[in-house]
Amino acid sequence: MNQKLTATRTFIALFIISIFFLSSCKKDQLVVDQEKVFLQVDHGDSGFPYDSSWHLTLKLGGVAEILPGGDIWWRGTYKINGSLITVKADNVTYKFEILSETEIKDKTYGVVLKLQ
Repeated sequence: MNQKLTATRTFIALFIISIFFLSSCKKDQLVVDQEKVFLQVDHGDSGFPYDSSWHLTLKLGGVAEILPGGDIWWRGTYKINGSLITVKADNVTYKFEILSETEIKDKTYGVVLKLQ
């Protein structure tokens, strides 16, 4: 009887540990299965010809194009880890928090971009 009780307890403990382990695994909140273009949502007209809104294009294969305002596009790479997108371009790293499947937010400046 003690052997059955010990085996049952061991099975329950392993089952609970497995559930915690599987639930703690991060899943990427954004899947890039086709090119995705994000544009800044609240950019007003400043009157300056070279002051454009933020743009971020995520392409297949980890390629990114970013326009962090201004008029120069940078090509680089991106990685998605859970709820964070990290873009590296021209020796600069940009980090975006994934708010939903259609919105991301720059972690440094708080700029919100929406999927087009």
